[in-house]
Amino acid sequence: MQLLLIRHGETAANAERRVQGHLDVPLSDRGLEESELLARRVAALPVAAIYSSPLQRARQTADAIAGALSLEIEERDDLMERDVGALSGLVWDEVMERYPEFMRARAEPNPTIEVPGYELDDAFNLRVHNVLEAIIARHPEQTVAVVTHGGVIYSFCRQTLQIEAARPAAFDIGNGSITVFDVHDGEFDPLVRRRIRLMALNDTCHLDGLE
Repeated sequence: MQLLLIRHGETAANAERRVQGHLDVPLSDRGLEESELLARRVAALPVAAIYSSPLQRARQTADAIAGALSLEIEERDDLMERDVGALSGLVWDEVMERYPEFMRARAEPNPTIEVPGYELDDAFNLRVHNVLEAIIARHPEQTVAVVTHGGVIYSFCRQTLQIEAARPAAFDIGNGSITVFDVHDGEFDPLVRRRIRLMALNDTCHLDGLE
């Protein structure tokens, strides 16, 4: 099967470098343009199902894609971005001022982050793993689009590629991007239950016409 992990279009909070987490904000005008360009790109693919985070920035992006494909959207709460607790709504300068220990901890291999309500790595990564594994299991031999958030996509990439949990992130997941995985069950090696290959990372070619 082919798994398309799609990051939602831009929001005003993204442009302002504001931490979102579970903050439920709509797409900006640019984000709406990005979602339309995404829809044209994905409409050319044999997508059999669309899943989305319920947060409106993801759902608006998924709506555009679903409209182009004439498919219904299945929402999954576990596709939401990491819950950042008290950081939600702050710009990064405010985070550095109010929670300097958080910024220091982000550089540690096994960080202890003391921010009220912050979803720690182990819980977040397990949530991402479980929801995407469940989607993969439901759609053998199909192409599936999952509209979600940068943190979710980065987590799955890191887990699949067996990258150490290091900060800052080793690569970017841009707004309106597509990251593609091929999933094969025992095709290459009968001793390997499942093989997941990263085919495209942070593909934004469809956005080249935007300012």
